Amino acid sequence: MSVIKDAVNAMKEVILLTDKVEKTGSVLSEISKELRDHDGRLIRLETMVEIAQFQSGQKKIETK
Repeated sequence: MSVIKDAVNAMKEVILLTDKVEKTGSVLSEISKELRDHDGRLIRLETMVEIAQFQSGQKKIETK
């Protein structure tokens, strides 16, 4: 009986772990989408700053 009980408990743990991995994957997918969105916004802001600097005659900001 103990062997069967251990096997059932192990299967339950595997199912719970699989569920947690799937949830983590979906959360990471959402974070990835948000990161791409922020990257696009940052690029647009950098472009606006460079255009404003060019129009005002200032030097370009040096990147590291």
